[in-house]
Amino acid sequence: MASTPPIVKRYLIAFGQYNWLGFLLFALAVGVSGIVAFQPPPQPPRPTYKAIGQLAYRVPPPTFTATGSQLQEQGRTINRDALLSVRVLQRVAEKLNLTADQILEIRDKRLQISFPGEGRSEGKEGQATAQSQTISLEYTDPESPTRATLILETFMKEMVEYSRWLNTSQLRGRIEALTARLGQVQNDLTRAEERFYRYISREGSDLLAVQDGSLFSGITSSQQQQRQIQLALQEIDGQMASLSKQLGLTADQAYTSSALSADPIIANLRARILENELQLVRLEQDLRPEHPTIVKLRKDQVVNNTLLQQRAQELIGRDGILKPLPDRIRKDSNLDPARQQLANQLVALQTQREGLLNQLTSIVKTEQELRQQYERFPDKQLQQARLVQNVEFQRVIYQNILTALADAQSAEAETASSLAIAQEPVVAPPGTYTPRAANVLLILAAGAGIGLVVGAGVIFLLAMVDDRLHTPQELRDTVSDKEFPVLGQLPLMPIEEGSERRRPILLDAESPYLPYYERFRSNIRRLASESCKVILITSIAGDEGKTVTAYNLAIASALAGKRTLLVEADLRSRSKASILQVTLDPEAALEPLRYYANRGEAINLVPTIENLYILPSPGPQRRAAAIIESSELQLLLKDAKGRYDMVIVDTPSLSRCNDALLLEPLTDGLILVTRPGLTRSSLLNEALDQFTEAEVSVLGVVINGVEGLNPISPTQLETVDSQETGSDEEGTRVGV
Repeated sequence: MASTPPIVKRYLIAFGQYNWLGFLLFALAVGVSGIVAFQPPPQPPRPTYKAIGQLAYRVPPPTFTATGSQLQEQGRTINRDALLSVRVLQRVAEKLNLTADQILEIRDKRLQISFPGEGRSEGKEGQATAQSQTISLEYTDPESPTRATLILETFMKEMVEYSRWLNTSQLRGRIEALTARLGQVQNDLTRAEERFYRYISREGSDLLAVQDGSLFSGITSSQQQQRQIQLALQEIDGQMASLSKQLGLTADQAYTSSALSADPIIANLRARILENELQLVRLEQDLRPEHPTIVKLRKDQVVNNTLLQQRAQELIGRDGILKPLPDRIRKDSNLDPARQQLANQLVALQTQREGLLNQLTSIVKTEQELRQQYERFPDKQLQQARLVQNVEFQRVIYQNILTALADAQSAEAETASSLAIAQEPVVAPPGTYTPRAANVLLILAAGAGIGLVVGAGVIFLLAMVDDRLHTPQELRDTVSDKEFPVLGQLPLMPIEEGSERRRPILLDAESPYLPYYERFRSNIRRLASESCKVILITSIAGDEGKTVTAYNLAIASALAGKRTLLVEADLRSRSKASILQVTLDPEAALEPLRYYANRGEAINLVPTIENLYILPSPGPQRRAAAIIESSELQLLLKDAKGRYDMVIVDTPSLSRCNDALLLEPLTDGLILVTRPGLTRSSLLNEALDQFTEAEVSVLGVVINGVEGLNPISPTQLETVDSQETGSDEEGTRVGV
């Protein structure tokens, strides 16, 4: 069996499981063949009458339209479905007073239609082409030759009439469809033309301006005007700077001084103020300040200054340009004629400059608008091209449909039947019947052979459909392809009859199966580092033996002198600690967090096995995930890593819940338990791919429940190790 191909092994396993189905199919085939073999010989059939007739293609008259020629070519392509259409069957049934069942029986069983050259120039449906000359029809009737002739003749006449009706109906339907389509296309053409005309009326002037160059000329002219205005502004700025330098005044100040100096009232008031000042200077030398003349002159001076300020406010303030200062009115109003002429020139240049600036702003705005219009020209031109193309497309469709409609209307008068009766129905004489004896042995042998092939084929099909990996080699190949190490193979151990435990736990230190778990433990130590103490045990599905593997691995570690802790992390099931004669605290299920917080009472020493401790599960718990993620359980595992040489965590299967993945970050590595005949290839590949993508620390895979591994006594352990170390190391090396 070692050199047997995997497909043969899979078939043999499937045969062992489904051999009853194969035997059942074999017996069924033999029974059916026996029934057929021992059937009495058939009775001679009643005499039948066969009527034979032929249809030929009618030579069509000359046509003057393309549609008429096309219909003639279509009419010369006839198949069985067309000859036996519903219309033909209904009219034949009406003329011959036949029921629906009778006409269907004639169509399916009694009427045969053959086309000349069938198999050479025809397809599977048996169509007659233009090269075929005649179509043969045969009708078999069990009653009389007259009835056979009548039925076949009626069928042939109705087929000829149906050909004429079909051509006419096709042409009429074509005309109706073209007429309806013509109205739709005409509406589409009208809408397309309206959209084009609206677009041209709205955007035509802009498009024409770009096409004839006027828009580009406008942009160029605007740029030229901007340059000229900028040059003029530079010249005016130079003149204003020169005049301001000569006068020592800005343009606004020059306007104020010029306006004040040109007013005669202000000049008169300035003269009166100057005369009062001269009199005050002359009289103050001889008179006291309180002298009435001095007082009067001072009052006159105050009045004149007030009038001067009011007049200056009337002249300058009302224009909104400047508000004259009282202490500068006399100074700003003393321009001589030459300086006043320069001030007027400066004010005129300022006014001219503001006008040019306004003109420049208007020209710049106009240029921007022209540029935007020029930039939108490609989109407008593209839209115009699309509208023109749409109009032309609709016109072409409209013209084509109009031409086809005229052709179809002209061809309506040219339509005729494509078939004619070439030979009237003739009845052939009935033949004789000679019964044949059945070969019983040959039928039975054929039935046995068919049953054998069917049974074997069904079992083979079931073997191929089965997704389970039945052999350890298939498991090794699957795991090696994913580059995961195989840590070992564990034997299938028998369950003791009448045992209440119903689990093969190795409580006996002299058990012949214990060496396999010792090798499993040593492989873990050999492949993992010394710091790898907390190991998580899980499987893909249930019944793959993860709990038995965890228990026996813990026992093997404890018997090897290692201080070992077995953690039952399956909080969704009851504890199995009773197998090790450990009793769970009944209060643990009520308060699981307090149970895990009190580590001293939660961890129990196994009385029958030295160095082995167990943390029983307080399950089943409804909120198992919350307990697993609690700080109490996490602190317990961290503390156990420092106190024990090895901590083995037994978790639920991955198909049941994700508790194993929640606990994996708290451990040093994960071991996946598989079992031949139970582990499915798709689930195993999916789980290994998820481990790789999530970067889960996987120590390896163990193959559990391997049949054919014999128990090993202590005296045989050295011999077996020396024989199997090479093969195991090679498989492990491939996985790594």
